[in-house]
Amino acid sequence: MKLRLLFLFFFCLCQSPVFAGDIVGQVTVYARDGKEPLSSFADAVVYVDGVQTPPPPKAAILDQSGKQFLPRVLPVVRGQTVEFWNRDAVQHNVFSPHPQHGFDLGRYPRDEFRSVVFEQADRYKIYCDLHQRMIADILVLPNRYFAVSDESGSYRIEGVPPGNYVLRAWHIFGGSNSTAVSVGETESRADFSLVSTKVVREIETHKDKRGRDYLDRFFNN
Repeated sequence: MKLRLLFLFFFCLCQSPVFAGDIVGQVTVYARDGKEPLSSFADAVVYVDGVQTPPPPKAAILDQSGKQFLPRVLPVVRGQTVEFWNRDAVQHNVFSPHPQHGFDLGRYPRDEFRSVVFEQADRYKIYCDLHQRMIADILVLPNRYFAVSDESGSYRIEGVPPGNYVLRAWHIFGGSNSTAVSVGETESRADFSLVSTKVVREIETHKDKRGRDYLDRFFNN
């Protein structure tokens, strides 16, 4: 009995615990000319590629408030549900013109929501059929190891298993980049420089859910 307990003791000592590390860094976003930095480096999504994790049971929230989508960019895990809540006194009509997985949630009033399960990893443009300047991006990713940069461009991805990965970054103005990163028991760092491919006016110029121009100026407020 004593010999067995001694064996178990040394066995436990020899087992190396699996640590999870954090990836931190800075995203700098430049205008389309590649020379001038933007006034804000927010809304870049940084994510680990090549890993799959199950979707969380809790739904992600994309609010409609002040005739804006909040947050402006929403990364979720493939298979996760997104709830589109209307917090405004006016009706909204959320839709996505995605060529294979588009949807139209119809009009609905304040304090109601509609939900969509995002089964395919991709980027989805989200619009309101009644208010042209309401724009959001949903990035459906294969795992939960992602973060969104703040105004200063800082980000932190927590709890990444040890290993070698490809880390990707994408900004709402179209800039993208990737780099290799090695994650261990301590913090790993990866910085990005992204050059925009679009300007605000180009992003705001889009069609309604029928593929037509927003003719009524009221809708553009």
